[in-house]
Amino acid sequence: MLDSNPSSSPVELYSRTGWINEVHPDNRHVKVDFEGNPLGQSVWAVLGRLFTKADLQLAIDHRLDCRIEFVAGDIYTPMLTNIYSSLLDEELIVLRAKKVIIDGEECVELGAGEAKTSMIAKSGTVKTTAQNINTSADKLQKIQATKVRLN
Repeated sequence: MLDSNPSSSPVELYSRTGWINEVHPDNRHVKVDFEGNPLGQSVWAVLGRLFTKADLQLAIDHRLDCRIEFVAGDIYTPMLTNIYSSLLDEELIVLRAKKVIIDGEECVELGAGEAKTSMIAKSGTVKTTAQNINTSADKLQKIQATKVRLN
């Protein structure tokens, strides 16, 4: 029986916070666990909306909280409807994709401690600063420029 409280909705009554553990090979189901799971083990859930493979993999890699709802309120028929992708306070973020594009209109900066690489769009400059910079190539390392200045 539903709560007669008008501020409660059926979605609130039947949804749970959960986590994705695995993506099914058909890419239409995910194995999830959720708060109050009566089975005590992960179960297959349908996708309640379109998620990219990258979204699902990010949720697995970082154990992101997800919203799990249940078809007709049946706790044995879970449906993944949202992935909460806030990664604030994470010590490690893993990105996996066939292709990754980072595009900054003015600049892109990558840094770790004393090492930093800056790419500035306006001047077309790439600047790398660090205590030590090592480059290597198994076959050919090519430096091509109008001028090359060493020290």
